[in-house]
Amino acid sequence: MSARVHLSLKLPGVLAGEDDRALLSRFAHDRDEAAFASLVRRHGVMVLGVCRRAVRDAHLAEDAFQATFLVLARNPAAAVGASSVAGWLFGVARRVGLAARRSERRREQRDRRAGGVSPPSPRTDFDDLLRVLDEELAALPGRYRDPLIACFLREQTQDEAARQLGWSLSTLRRRLDRGKELLRRRLTRRGATLSAGLFAGALAPSATAAVPTELAEAATRAGCGPGPVPQSVKVLASSGAGGPSAAKAAAVAVGLLVLGGLAAGFGTAAGPPDDPAAPKAAEPLQFVRTAAPVPAAARPWVTVKGRVVFPEKRQVPRPREILPTDRFVKDADSLFAGGRRAFFEDVLIDPKTRGIKNAVVWIHPVGDDLRNPFPKEKVHPRFAKAREHVITTDRCQFTPRVTVARAGDTLRFRNTSPVAHTVNYTASGGWAGVGRMFNVLLPPGGTYVPETRIGDVRLPRPLEALRLPVADGYECNIHPWMKGYVWVLDHPYAAVTDADGKFVIPDAPVGAWQLMGGHEHVAVGTPLREKVTLTDRGTGITDLGELTLDGDGWDEKPEP
Repeated sequence: MSARVHLSLKLPGVLAGEDDRALLSRFAHDRDEAAFASLVRRHGVMVLGVCRRAVRDAHLAEDAFQATFLVLARNPAAAVGASSVAGWLFGVARRVGLAARRSERRREQRDRRAGGVSPPSPRTDFDDLLRVLDEELAALPGRYRDPLIACFLREQTQDEAARQLGWSLSTLRRRLDRGKELLRRRLTRRGATLSAGLFAGALAPSATAAVPTELAEAATRAGCGPGPVPQSVKVLASSGAGGPSAAKAAAVAVGLLVLGGLAAGFGTAAGPPDDPAAPKAAEPLQFVRTAAPVPAAARPWVTVKGRVVFPEKRQVPRPREILPTDRFVKDADSLFAGGRRAFFEDVLIDPKTRGIKNAVVWIHPVGDDLRNPFPKEKVHPRFAKAREHVITTDRCQFTPRVTVARAGDTLRFRNTSPVAHTVNYTASGGWAGVGRMFNVLLPPGGTYVPETRIGDVRLPRPLEALRLPVADGYECNIHPWMKGYVWVLDHPYAAVTDADGKFVIPDAPVGAWQLMGGHEHVAVGTPLREKVTLTDRGTGITDLGELTLDGDGWDEKPEP
């Protein structure tokens, strides 16, 4: 083959800044060749590297490269439904490369049987190491594989990778470190040992992996049509159509019914064994020919989820038990009825998962001033009506202990226990918020709705947004371990974590925000505060992963 000019990796014009899914949408809707060419340029080095490591023959590797992007062109919805377009392409390139390797081995066996043909030169130890790296990387869970592909195979910065994957920077770093550790362990079991520097060097694209211009143009033509596609490329593309997870992602993205079964050997991420005598693959999967599937339009609202965890280097504090002999205990017959145990509920952390219960997470406009109002036009219409939040005093505890509310919402305290309780409510603004203060007695079965009292006039008292992220607190004067908190914001995008530290914020506006969080023990100074980008990646969900909540307040002991 004649010498070729290597393709520059700099993307032209406005397409360089577009998200992978935006380019796929343009291609699927309009058959935009420039958008598809940008995807080939953006991911070509990574795809070609995977294909070249799978086979010895350079021409066969180039056929596998074209086949990978032909699969993308035929089914962009599957890539849109994946957690990462780069990760999806890596998986397709692996499957296509494995099919090409089987074809290469069959040809070599035929040549040897025919005689007169020297066997191919053996692969070097480093070539074998790279092949093993690809196999073990493909076998990792997606949440660990995707950041490794982004930061090493595509050489993105951590900030770029975090934006692309829709994660916070801390989540990206944590999953990147975890992925490297899992990969190191897998390689060690295979008898390969890499230092951190050699690991990065082995995964990073080399100068020889640059995509020739003619090859990139051929892949673009094959994907965009209507020109002829070599039969060898079509066969490999059929082999790389995807495993069950890819088919499922496509079904979720566009609601298509996929017919037929999968080719044997492509159901696992690591691929078939290297044994030349391995069974041949079944006939390729056949799809009903339809118009190109169209990715769903990006939504302006997404569900945000994640998990708040206790710092790894700190010892998890245990809940302090309340004993019948404690001097502050009243109504012991009711509290300990039936042998029940009681605890202070200020710090509840799962010792196995380190998930923090009753932490509060919310989004806030980007900026240093925490008093900046939330833009009203960014609030989903479903939140137009105010809500009433009911807090019960069952079993000598306030349930829920922590409530998130929006300005204009109301509270109702309800005593469902057989003993009396008080609600001594203190505004976070001190005397500046005196209108929110009250202290009332709740008899068994009693209900109280907080009101403002001006002389003899009683007016309904809706909640007001907090000036700073410090919650209103309330307690029972009779049972001093009973405490609770209300976090009131000027928008509805806040959540309280469950017993495993998980939270869900529905219908949050896409875009750049500050993610903030606190807890009754570490509320001051907003210990959790980082920039995040909420995006719709075809699933309507942005998963922020694990978020660490640290602060000196964890060392404080509850006072009865």
